[in-house]
Amino acid sequence: MRNLLLSVLTASVATGALVSAAAADITITYPSGWEGLMEPAFEEFEKKTGEKVVATVVPKEIDKRITIDLAGGAATDVIVYDSYRTSEYAESGYLADLNGYTASWADWDHYFGSLKDISTIDGAVRGIPVYTDVRMLWYNRAIFEKAGIAEPWEPKNWNDIFAAAEKIKASNPDVEYPLYFPVGTKLGEATTMQGFYMALLGADGAEGGANRLRDWDAGQWIGDSPAIRKTLSFYQDVFVNKELSGRELYYTPDVWGDMRRAFANGNIGIMANGSWEFNSIWRSAGIEKSTDERNEFMAWTKFPGDGSENAPATSNISGGWNIAIAESSEQKDLAWQLMEAIFEADRYAEWVAGQGRPAVRRDALEAPAYKADAYLTSLSPLLEDTTGRDTFPGYSSVSAFVQQATTDILDGKSIDETVATFRENLEDEFGEEEVKIIE
Repeated sequence: MRNLLLSVLTASVATGALVSAAAADITITYPSGWEGLMEPAFEEFEKKTGEKVVATVVPKEIDKRITIDLAGGAATDVIVYDSYRTSEYAESGYLADLNGYTASWADWDHYFGSLKDISTIDGAVRGIPVYTDVRMLWYNRAIFEKAGIAEPWEPKNWNDIFAAAEKIKASNPDVEYPLYFPVGTKLGEATTMQGFYMALLGADGAEGGANRLRDWDAGQWIGDSPAIRKTLSFYQDVFVNKELSGRELYYTPDVWGDMRRAFANGNIGIMANGSWEFNSIWRSAGIEKSTDERNEFMAWTKFPGDGSENAPATSNISGGWNIAIAESSEQKDLAWQLMEAIFEADRYAEWVAGQGRPAVRRDALEAPAYKADAYLTSLSPLLEDTTGRDTFPGYSSVSAFVQQATTDILDGKSIDETVATFRENLEDEFGEEEVKIIE
């Protein structure tokens, strides 16, 4: 019998727990599609330790599965989870403190500091990043040429974005979305991350959380601030004052697929989105394009700050996935040995390059497979200067309030009305003492 026991478990959490308890020396849960990273590591681990690995491969909705497993006390020794859950899981006592392991793990020095920060809560490392993403403005090069916009396009402030979109609107009225900017509740977290937060980060300085949704030093959510108002003003300009975007794409049954097909078919001039779109657009559109053809069709630029005195020149925010050890694991040392095998440098670099995902460690950037991908290599500067969401427990509610606020602007409400509702929602959810107002 193979030493590696690989089971794709779709039964209940209770059944999965019984299988793990009965059969496993070390257990892990990870998403389908990661077999190329995981299976060689399992074989290496088993050969080295003589222990067995039982893997639960989750074909979809792994975030939901992991959350249920952790809450029910049925988590495997090692888990893969969405990094935005780090604070929530750590606060709930679900994730082991990895400081004792990373302190003597030479590979930890290779990780980008910005991504270490996302995975470290109150000084304790709670997860090891696997890959990440970055965000930017994508644009259609043919549409830019027709509008007379010079390349490379490097907007210095929000007005430069609006000016380019207005040129597209004037030169090519058939383009319904001169500027596609995520809005509303249908796009969910994409509205918060690709849209609202990218603008928010560039709308004020970072001191006191002035350009965030949470002031971490004060331990409060921010219910009103100049940056929040500027960001809502950005939405107001795009959708109401300047009418730089149609609206239908934000409400279709297939909001992601329809957006990507619209970009591929030349109906979007500029699009606020993420690094994955270099590949995802064409998969959704069912169009085969070589790397050279994609580069001829589209290009990206950094998202600029609003141009005010305290604002950063550009903004970026990242998500991604982590691997961690469950606090409930009774064999954490073995679990860490498995994690070390998973993150073996050469194998990891080849796998992440094959996934078309930005690597989270500098040594991977120098690997032949990664360096061979000019697009991935071009993203490296963004990895040095990124941040994560304010993923304190309750963030999912805050994000929903943000999405509703953008909808309110779309529906014609004033900024004062929209901010008042946003603040009231926060106070109702968390209490007035947990909400901060920045004048």
